[in-house]
Formats: sequence, C-alpha cells, structure tokens
Amino acid sequence: MKKRLISGVIAVFALCGCGVVTDSRGSDTSSSAGEVVSSAVEVSSAVKADESSQAREVYVRPDMPMHLSQQQDILDLAGDRFYLLTNNRYPVYGNTEVSYYPTGEKFYEALLEELSKAEETIFLEYFIVRDGEMLDGIIDILTEKIAAGVDVRLLCDGFQQNDAFCEEMRSYGIDCRLYREPDRVSINERDHRKLAVIDGKAAFMGGANLADEYINVDSPYGRWKDAAILMRGDAVRSCTELFFEQWESGAELENCWDYISRTEPAEAEGYVMPYGESPYDGEDAARKIYLEMMEQAEEYLYFTAPYLNIDDEVEDAICSAAERGVDVIIIVPGVPDKLYMELIARTHYERLVASGVRLYRFTPGFIHSKVFVSDDKVATVGSVNLNSRSFYCDFECGAVLTGVPCIADIKADILDTLAECQLITEDKIIPLTPAEEARAAMMGNLGGMM
Repeated sequence: MKKRLISGVIAVFALCGCGVVTDSRGSDTSSSAGEVVSSAVEVSSAVKADESSQAREVYVRPDMPMHLSQQQDILDLAGDRFYLLTNNRYPVYGNTEVSYYPTGEKFYEALLEELSKAEETIFLEYFIVRDGEMLDGIIDILTEKIAAGVDVRLLCDGFQQNDAFCEEMRSYGIDCRLYREPDRVSINERDHRKLAVIDGKAAFMGGANLADEYINVDSPYGRWKDAAILMRGDAVRSCTELFFEQWESGAELENCWDYISRTEPAEAEGYVMPYGESPYDGEDAARKIYLEMMEQAEEYLYFTAPYLNIDDEVEDAICSAAERGVDVIIIVPGVPDKLYMELIARTHYERLVASGVRLYRFTPGFIHSKVFVSDDKVATVGSVNLNSRSFYCDFECGAVLTGVPCIADIKADILDTLAECQLITEDKIIPLTPAEEARAAMMGNLGGMM
C-alpha cells in the first residue's frame, strides 16, 4: 500500500510547481530544471530564467514574524515545548480568553456578533469565500461598518476565487485581494488559512470557510461538521501579524505594528500559541506540533481527520500511542468530499485498528474540523489537515491551547460526536481493489493536492 510511483509522480510534480517546496531542513527536495531555490530567509520564491537566460527579478518575502516577541515569564510558566517547535517564531501568550464552537453554525453566529461590534478594522482571510446565504449575512454587516468608517479587508485564495469576485466585493467597499505568489502560477502555495481579526482585539481560527456548506444551508455531502475558536486578549497579536504576512505577500508587514498594538489583555486561565505554516519558512511546525501531541500523550489522544493522508512517521506515532495504552480516537468522514482522499485514508485503517486505535466514521456526512485534544491539558484547532499539502505546500494557521478551560469543551464535542459515528472494526474494513490501490498510491505521492 506504500508503493511510490516515482517516474509518474516526478513528472506531475514538475507540472504542479512542487519543485519549489523545500523540506524541513531547508533543502530543495525536487526542484526542476531552470529553477533555483534558496532558503526561506534569503529568497522565498524561485528564480526562473527567461528565454534569453537572463534571470528576472525575484520577489523576496520579508522575514516573518516581524513584530512578535516572547515574554520569558510567560514561557517559564507555560513551558517551551511547542514554542521551540516553531523555531521560536510564534510566542506563547497568557491573558487570552478562548471560546470553542463545535459547528459551523455556531461559529457563524459568533462571527456575525463580533463583526457587528467592530469599530476600526475587520481583517478576513479565508480559503473559500462563495456567494450564498452565509456570505450575504456577512456582507450586510460589512457594508454597514464600511459606511461607519471601518477598514474592511478580505483576502482570498487566488485559485478558489477570481478577479471578478474581487471586483464584486470592491463594489461593496470591501478592500478585497487575491493571494497569489507574484513570480509564478502553481496549484501549490495556496492560502488555506481561515482567520478573522476584529479591531485587533478578537480573532477566529478554525476549519470553516465562508460558504453555505459550512453552515449546512447547502451541503452535498450530508451534514457538514466543522469547528472554530474565538480568542480575545494578548494572543490576537499573532493573529494580526499572520494576516499581514499574507496581505500583499507581506508588503505591508513592516508598517502593521499600529494594528498589532491594539490588543487588550483578557483575564483568563491557560496559555495560547497561535502559529502560521508556510511553504517558504523551511519549517514544518504544524506537523511537529501534531507529532509532539501524539508522542507525549499519556491517557488519551482524540482528533478529527477529514483527510487522513499520513506518512510513516506520523502513522508510527499514532500506533505507538495506542500500543502503549493511550486511548486514541480518530473520527473520519462518513461521506467524503473527495473520493480519492477516502481511498488514501483506507490504506491506513488496517494498521491503525490492529494497533488499538478506535477509528470512527461520522455517518451523517462530512467532518471537516481539524481538532486535536489530549490528556485534558492541551488542544489545537486550526486549518491544518493531516496531509502533506497542509504540512509542506500551503499557508495554514492554528492555535495550541494549554491549560485553557475550553479544552474540556473540545473533549466533550468529540465524545458527543461518537454517538453519531460507526466504529470501524477489523471485519468492517473493505479491502481496496487493485485499481483503487494504484489510485491511492499515486494520489498519496501527490499529497492529495489535485
């Protein structure tokens, strides 16, 4: 099941632009002819030669984060294990209140409420923004806020949305931009983040985009289940910086301190570390964070996995946790939105179940949330899937929660969801046909990117 179709994959990688992705050591893993890749600190995009072999000017992203710093007293109390996994880039904060929303509908209700309170700025960054009831409700509030002088910005992925969509948003007065790397066109380097920052004081992260399926107005895959968090307090600083990392590809990052400094501390327990993932930073922080939770779990590890496309090391970590007596629960979709992703996931079922993992299928439909929780101590919520696209190819964001009261809500959500799930036992695992095996192997090599 782990066969690698090398020759075909290399050809497709070249077509897809994957040659510019660096591994966690900063080395070029599969660069194609005519491309030179430097480290993320030096030059974050490829230098390509034109027909006359004269290298054209390249776009250089600024070093990031630019305005964030870690308070040592907070780190001493919170511990540094997750902070170090980001290469000391994204600080751990106290003084941050966190609320958890177990469905897209509840997230939407909370988002509308926060947008209605905005007085100065609304920054929205979403992978998918699609016309419909959800967007209509948001635009109704945004137009009111624009009339009142609020600075409203919307950043969308440049492959999911087009210029005509941006023009429509601008007609409402929304400063709408598409995220595209300016030096090439590729199906990689996509902005997969889901982030909203209001007045520099409140921020949402999670799995839900701004389209009707996320609130079950129109879902073609049965009931859609998602999740999000709302942060108030010091941790919103990192969320504001994350937005400006992508806005105009970081061109305004140097001047965004005024927005970051508007954050107000909240009285709250625990510690929060929002973080970003980028194909240019030479790091794979999200993958390391997930592995750390798997390897350090003592009593339980529960998580949702809409796209279970894991490498050997991640699979080993999950199975090892179960084999050492940790209660491991994974919830996967009952109705997949991409058939090939279900085929890839099924290649892992046999070993996971044999190792003692309790694997559940969400029978009402598609579970899209990306939620981890362990030992009543730590959790993470964000946009990062358990696949190589999220780990290496796209821009992502998430937040690690340590000792935060809403960790209990996240655990309860997963356990409550089991009532709507079917346990996948050894006798219920359906073997893949040879054709399905071949397709799963090929798409697994592509990281589920097509």
